[in-house]
Amino acid sequence: MTATNQEISIKEEAVKLFVFDEVYSFRAAQAQAEKKKLNAFGMMAKLNFLNRPKDDTVHLTRKESRYEPFWLIEAVKSIDYSSQIIYQVPMNNPFVQSVGINGVDYEVSHQRDRARIDIAAQEFCHRKIVLNEYWDGLDRDVKRGHFEHLMQKYRFSEMKSFENDTVLKPLLTQQIAVQRACSTLNGEKINAHEILHDEIVFEKIHLFFVPVFAFEFIWSAGDKVGVIEVNGLTGEVTEDGQWYKEKLGGLITRDMLVELGADIASELVPGAGIAVRVAGKITEQSKK
Repeated sequence: MTATNQEISIKEEAVKLFVFDEVYSFRAAQAQAEKKKLNAFGMMAKLNFLNRPKDDTVHLTRKESRYEPFWLIEAVKSIDYSSQIIYQVPMNNPFVQSVGINGVDYEVSHQRDRARIDIAAQEFCHRKIVLNEYWDGLDRDVKRGHFEHLMQKYRFSEMKSFENDTVLKPLLTQQIAVQRACSTLNGEKINAHEILHDEIVFEKIHLFFVPVFAFEFIWSAGDKVGVIEVNGLTGEVTEDGQWYKEKLGGLITRDMLVELGADIASELVPGAGIAVRVAGKITEQSKK
Protein backbone atom coordinates (compact mmCIF):
# COMPACT_ATOMS: atom_id res chain seq x y z
CA MET A 1 0.00 0.00 0.00
CA THR A 2 1.22 3.48 -0.89
CA ALA A 3 0.63 6.04 1.86
CA THR A 4 0.81 9.81 2.05
CA ASN A 5 1.90 11.79 5.10
CA GLN A 6 -0.78 12.05 7.73
CA GLU A 7 -1.78 15.52 8.84
CA ILE A 8 -3.01 16.15 12.38
CA SER A 9 -4.83 19.37 13.19
CA ILE A 10 -5.76 20.62 16.66
CA LYS A 11 -8.25 23.44 16.34
CA GLU A 12 -7.50 26.36 18.61
CA GLU A 13 -11.11 26.43 19.80
CA ALA A 14 -10.91 22.70 20.57
CA VAL A 15 -8.95 23.29 23.77
CA LYS A 16 -11.18 24.22 26.72
CA LEU A 17 -11.10 24.09 30.51
CA PHE A 18 -14.14 23.33 32.69
CA VAL A 19 -14.70 23.14 36.47
CA PHE A 20 -17.68 21.52 38.20
CA ASP A 21 -19.46 23.39 40.99
CA GLU A 22 -19.20 21.72 44.37
CA VAL A 23 -22.48 20.22 45.64
CA TYR A 24 -21.47 18.53 48.90
CA SER A 25 -19.89 20.59 51.65
CA PHE A 26 -16.58 19.62 53.20
CA ARG A 27 -18.31 19.11 56.58
CA ALA A 28 -20.89 16.72 55.08
CA ALA A 29 -18.14 14.81 53.29
CA GLN A 30 -16.09 14.44 56.47
CA ALA A 31 -19.15 13.12 58.32
CA GLN A 32 -19.57 10.50 55.58
CA ALA A 33 -15.90 9.56 55.79
CA GLU A 34 -16.04 9.15 59.57
CA LYS A 35 -18.94 6.72 59.18
CA LYS A 36 -16.95 4.62 56.72
CA LYS A 37 -13.48 4.91 58.25
CA LEU A 38 -13.37 1.32 59.52
CA ASN A 39 -13.69 0.13 55.92
CA ALA A 40 -10.61 2.02 54.72
CA PHE A 41 -8.12 -0.81 55.29
CA GLY A 42 -9.39 -3.54 52.98
CA MET A 43 -11.62 -6.58 53.23
CA MET A 44 -9.07 -8.78 54.99
CA ALA A 45 -8.81 -6.33 57.87
CA LYS A 46 -12.60 -6.31 58.26
CA LEU A 47 -12.77 -10.12 58.31
CA ASN A 48 -10.03 -10.54 60.92
CA PHE A 49 -12.15 -10.98 64.05
CA LEU A 50 -9.11 -11.15 66.32
CA ASN A 51 -7.63 -7.87 65.16
CA ARG A 52 -9.80 -5.58 63.11
CA PRO A 53 -10.25 -1.80 63.01
CA LYS A 54 -12.25 -0.22 65.84
CA ASP A 55 -13.37 3.34 66.46
CA ASP A 56 -10.79 3.96 69.16
CA THR A 57 -7.89 2.64 67.03
CA VAL A 58 -8.66 4.51 63.77
CA HIS A 59 -7.82 8.22 63.63
CA LEU A 60 -7.96 10.92 60.99
CA THR A 61 -4.44 12.05 60.07
CA ARG A 62 -5.03 14.47 57.18
CA LYS A 63 -7.75 15.70 54.87
CA GLU A 64 -8.07 17.74 51.70
CA SER A 65 -10.47 19.13 49.15
CA ARG A 66 -9.05 18.47 45.69
CA TYR A 67 -9.98 18.55 42.01
CA GLU A 68 -9.61 15.44 39.87
CA PRO A 69 -9.27 15.64 36.06
CA PHE A 70 -10.95 13.87 33.18
CA TRP A 71 -10.83 14.40 29.42
CA LEU A 72 -13.44 14.64 26.70
CA ILE A 73 -11.67 14.02 23.39
CA GLU A 74 -13.41 14.32 20.03
CA ALA A 75 -11.53 13.85 16.78
CA VAL A 76 -12.41 13.05 13.17
CA LYS A 77 -10.23 11.13 10.76
CA SER A 78 -10.89 11.97 7.09
CA ILE A 79 -9.24 9.73 4.54
CA ASP A 80 -9.30 9.66 0.74
CA TYR A 81 -7.99 6.45 -0.77
CA SER A 82 -8.16 4.15 -3.75
CA SER A 83 -8.84 0.42 -3.80
CA GLN A 84 -8.25 -2.15 -6.51
CA ILE A 85 -11.17 -4.50 -6.92
CA ILE A 86 -12.57 -7.10 -9.29
CA TYR A 87 -16.22 -6.57 -10.21
CA GLN A 88 -17.98 -9.83 -11.01
CA VAL A 89 -20.72 -8.99 -13.50
CA PRO A 90 -23.35 -11.70 -14.17
CA MET A 91 -24.40 -12.34 -17.77
CA ASN A 92 -28.07 -12.94 -18.54
CA ASN A 93 -27.26 -14.85 -21.73
CA PRO A 94 -25.97 -18.32 -20.78
CA PHE A 95 -24.52 -18.80 -24.28
CA VAL A 96 -22.34 -15.67 -24.42
CA GLN A 97 -18.61 -16.32 -24.84
CA SER A 98 -17.13 -12.82 -24.69
CA VAL A 99 -18.24 -9.24 -24.08
CA GLY A 100 -16.80 -6.02 -25.49
CA ILE A 101 -17.00 -2.85 -23.38
CA ASN A 102 -15.50 0.41 -24.65
CA GLY A 103 -13.18 -1.45 -26.99
CA VAL A 104 -12.05 -3.96 -24.37
CA ASP A 105 -12.98 -7.64 -24.76
CA TYR A 106 -13.76 -9.68 -21.66
CA GLU A 107 -13.83 -13.46 -21.67
CA VAL A 108 -16.93 -14.93 -20.09
CA SER A 109 -16.47 -17.62 -17.47
CA HIS A 110 -19.13 -20.32 -17.11
CA GLN A 111 -20.05 -22.31 -14.04
CA ARG A 112 -22.98 -24.67 -14.51
CA ASP A 113 -25.80 -22.49 -15.88
CA ARG A 114 -24.24 -19.21 -14.75
CA ALA A 115 -22.01 -16.88 -16.75
CA ARG A 116 -20.03 -13.83 -15.69
CA ILE A 117 -17.18 -11.51 -16.59
CA ASP A 118 -14.52 -10.15 -14.22
CA ILE A 119 -13.67 -6.46 -14.58
CA ALA A 120 -10.63 -5.03 -12.81
CA ALA A 121 -11.49 -1.60 -11.45
CA GLN A 122 -10.11 1.10 -9.20
CA GLU A 123 -12.43 2.64 -6.60
CA PHE A 124 -11.86 6.14 -5.24
CA CYS A 125 -13.24 6.39 -1.72
CA HIS A 126 -13.77 8.90 1.07
CA ARG A 127 -14.33 7.84 4.67
CA LYS A 128 -14.80 9.67 7.96
CA ILE A 129 -14.13 7.98 11.30
CA VAL A 130 -15.31 9.76 14.45
CA LEU A 131 -13.84 9.30 17.93
CA ASN A 132 -15.67 10.63 20.99
CA GLU A 133 -14.20 9.39 24.25
CA TYR A 134 -14.13 10.20 27.96
CA TRP A 135 -10.90 9.27 29.71
CA ASP A 136 -10.10 9.51 33.39
CA GLY A 137 -7.26 11.96 33.95
CA LEU A 138 -5.76 9.70 36.62
CA ASP A 139 -5.80 6.78 34.15
CA ARG A 140 -8.18 4.68 36.23
CA ASP A 141 -10.71 2.30 34.71
CA VAL A 142 -13.78 4.54 34.89
CA LYS A 143 -16.74 3.81 32.63
CA ARG A 144 -17.92 6.36 30.07
CA GLY A 145 -21.38 6.42 31.66
CA HIS A 146 -19.96 7.88 34.88
CA PHE A 147 -18.66 10.99 33.12
CA GLU A 148 -21.79 11.34 30.99
CA HIS A 149 -23.89 11.23 34.17
CA LEU A 150 -21.83 14.01 35.76
CA MET A 151 -22.15 16.23 32.69
CA GLN A 152 -25.89 15.66 32.36
CA LYS A 153 -26.82 16.17 36.01
CA TYR A 154 -24.32 18.60 37.53
CA ARG A 155 -23.37 22.16 36.77
CA PHE A 156 -19.99 23.07 35.34
CA SER A 157 -18.53 26.27 33.93
CA GLU A 158 -16.01 27.03 31.23
CA MET A 159 -12.99 28.81 32.67
CA LYS A 160 -10.25 30.85 31.06
CA SER A 161 -8.17 30.18 34.16
CA PHE A 162 -8.47 28.23 37.40
CA GLU A 163 -6.37 28.77 40.49
CA ASN A 164 -6.31 26.13 43.19
CA ASP A 165 -3.42 24.48 45.02
CA THR A 166 -5.15 21.09 45.18
CA VAL A 167 -5.71 20.46 41.46
CA LEU A 168 -4.32 17.00 40.77
CA LYS A 169 -1.78 16.64 37.99
CA PRO A 170 -3.22 14.44 35.22
CA LEU A 171 -1.43 11.10 34.95
CA LEU A 172 -3.09 10.77 31.56
CA THR A 173 -1.54 13.89 30.09
CA GLN A 174 -2.84 15.85 27.13
CA GLN A 175 -0.06 14.42 25.00
CA ILE A 176 -0.97 10.84 25.91
CA ALA A 177 -4.66 11.55 25.29
CA VAL A 178 -3.93 12.92 21.81
CA GLN A 179 -1.63 10.01 20.99
CA ARG A 180 -4.19 7.50 22.24
CA ALA A 181 -6.89 9.09 20.10
CA CYS A 182 -4.65 8.98 17.00
CA SER A 183 -3.76 5.36 17.69
CA THR A 184 -7.43 4.41 18.04
CA LEU A 185 -8.42 6.18 14.83
CA ASN A 186 -5.48 4.75 12.89
CA GLY A 187 -6.33 1.29 14.19
CA GLU A 188 -9.52 1.22 12.08
CA LYS A 189 -8.99 -1.18 9.18
CA ILE A 190 -9.12 0.38 5.72
CA ASN A 191 -8.80 -1.73 2.59
CA ALA A 192 -6.74 0.66 0.48
CA HIS A 193 -4.23 0.33 -2.34
CA GLU A 194 -3.15 3.96 -2.08
CA ILE A 195 -3.80 6.63 0.55
CA LEU A 196 -4.42 9.93 -1.23
CA HIS A 197 -5.16 12.16 1.77
CA ASP A 198 -5.12 11.33 5.48
CA GLU A 199 -6.04 13.86 8.14
CA ILE A 200 -7.07 13.82 11.80
CA VAL A 201 -8.78 16.94 13.15
CA PHE A 202 -9.27 17.38 16.90
CA GLU A 203 -12.61 19.09 17.52
CA LYS A 204 -12.57 18.84 21.32
CA ILE A 205 -9.78 18.56 23.86
CA HIS A 206 -11.78 19.41 26.95
CA LEU A 207 -10.27 19.11 30.42
CA PHE A 208 -12.75 18.87 33.30
CA PHE A 209 -12.08 19.11 37.03
CA VAL A 210 -14.36 17.39 39.56
CA PRO A 211 -14.33 18.28 43.28
CA VAL A 212 -13.39 15.34 45.52
CA PHE A 213 -12.74 15.20 49.26
CA ALA A 214 -10.07 12.86 50.61
CA PHE A 215 -9.58 11.74 54.22
CA GLU A 216 -6.59 9.71 55.35
CA PHE A 217 -6.99 7.48 58.41
CA ILE A 218 -4.39 5.52 60.33
CA TRP A 219 -5.20 2.27 62.10
CA SER A 220 -2.79 2.31 65.01
CA ALA A 221 -3.28 -1.31 66.06
CA GLY A 222 -2.78 -2.64 62.54
CA ASP A 223 -0.14 -0.10 61.54
CA LYS A 224 -1.99 0.64 58.31
CA VAL A 225 -3.09 3.73 56.43
CA GLY A 226 -6.28 4.01 54.38
CA VAL A 227 -8.02 6.75 52.43
CA ILE A 228 -11.73 7.46 52.14
CA GLU A 229 -12.82 9.59 49.18
CA VAL A 230 -16.14 11.42 48.86
CA ASN A 231 -17.23 12.75 45.48
CA GLY A 232 -18.06 16.45 45.80
CA LEU A 233 -20.91 16.13 43.27
CA THR A 234 -22.64 12.83 43.95
CA GLY A 235 -21.61 12.22 47.56
CA GLU A 236 -20.46 8.75 46.49
CA VAL A 237 -17.97 7.21 48.93
CA THR A 238 -14.88 5.32 47.77
CA GLU A 239 -13.46 3.18 50.57
CA ASP A 240 -10.21 2.21 48.83
CA GLY A 241 -9.19 5.73 47.89
CA GLN A 242 -5.73 7.16 47.25
CA TRP A 243 -3.73 10.13 48.38
CA TYR A 244 -2.14 11.81 45.38
CA LYS A 245 1.00 13.80 45.99
CA GLU A 246 1.47 15.42 42.58
CA LYS A 247 -0.53 18.61 42.22
CA LEU A 248 -0.48 21.13 39.42
CA GLY A 249 -0.38 23.87 42.04
CA GLY A 250 -1.22 27.51 41.53
CA LEU A 251 -2.76 28.75 38.30
CA ILE A 252 -3.85 26.70 35.28
CA THR A 253 -5.14 28.50 32.19
CA ARG A 254 -6.62 27.60 28.85
CA ASP A 255 -3.67 29.32 27.18
CA MET A 256 -1.35 26.92 28.99
CA LEU A 257 -3.25 24.00 27.45
CA VAL A 258 -3.00 25.57 23.98
CA GLU A 259 0.74 26.03 24.44
CA LEU A 260 0.98 22.43 25.60
CA GLY A 261 -0.71 21.45 22.34
CA ALA A 262 2.08 23.25 20.50
CA ASP A 263 4.61 21.18 22.45
CA ILE A 264 2.74 18.03 21.42
CA ALA A 265 3.11 19.09 17.79
CA SER A 266 6.88 18.97 18.12
CA GLU A 267 6.84 15.43 19.51
CA LEU A 268 3.92 13.60 17.90
CA VAL A 269 5.23 11.45 15.05
CA PRO A 270 2.81 8.54 14.45
CA GLY A 271 4.02 7.68 10.94
CA ALA A 272 6.85 8.01 8.47
CA GLY A 273 6.01 11.68 8.04
CA ILE A 274 3.52 14.06 9.55
CA ALA A 275 2.29 17.61 9.34
CA VAL A 276 0.88 18.79 12.66
CA ARG A 277 -1.19 21.96 12.92
CA VAL A 278 -1.84 23.37 16.37
CA ALA A 279 -3.62 26.66 16.93
CA GLY A 280 -2.96 27.77 13.38
CA LYS A 281 0.75 26.95 13.44
CA ILE A 282 2.26 24.13 11.41
CA THR A 283 5.23 21.94 12.16
CA GLU A 284 6.67 19.60 9.51
CA GLN A 285 8.40 16.44 10.67
CA SER A 286 9.71 13.24 9.16
CA LYS A 287 11.40 10.19 10.54
CA LYS A 288 15.09 9.99 9.89
